[in-house]
Amino acid sequence: MKNLLILILSFSSLGCVTGYNPRYYFNEVQVVNLTTAEIEDVQVSIPGTSTSLFCDEVAKNAICDDRYGRRAFPQQGIELSWIHPNDSRKSGLFTPAIPVTFNASFPLRIVLEVNADGVVNAFFEQDEPSREGNSLFNS
Repeated sequence: MKNLLILILSFSSLGCVTGYNPRYYFNEVQVVNLTTAEIEDVQVSIPGTSTSLFCDEVAKNAICDDRYGRRAFPQQGIELSWIHPNDSRKSGLFTPAIPVTFNASFPLRIVLEVNADGVVNAFFEQDEPSREGNSLFNS
């Protein structure tokens, strides 16, 4: 019994040492305007990729988005800049955490919500795979 316990502890510590570091991909970027007015000159770029998004204007409660082919997410951050309703230029570099419950096989959607006070909520979303669309044996 003692040997079994030592063996289990050895394997569990080995898993922690090697670290699980899956490679995630994204295929969409969204900027959501939750301010009280239109935002302008919205620019998103992801360092380490050729991905960028530009929108002249994003109306109140509207979305500026674009889809891309499957691209590796470099985990170096997401740059966002825009002109806030008070005519000041806002910008920031955001590095949201990827939830461990996400499946690395399916692409992520990068979502940047611009709030009325200029604070940005940056996070990832992932569509759940459909049972019909991802089965190897569809009838």
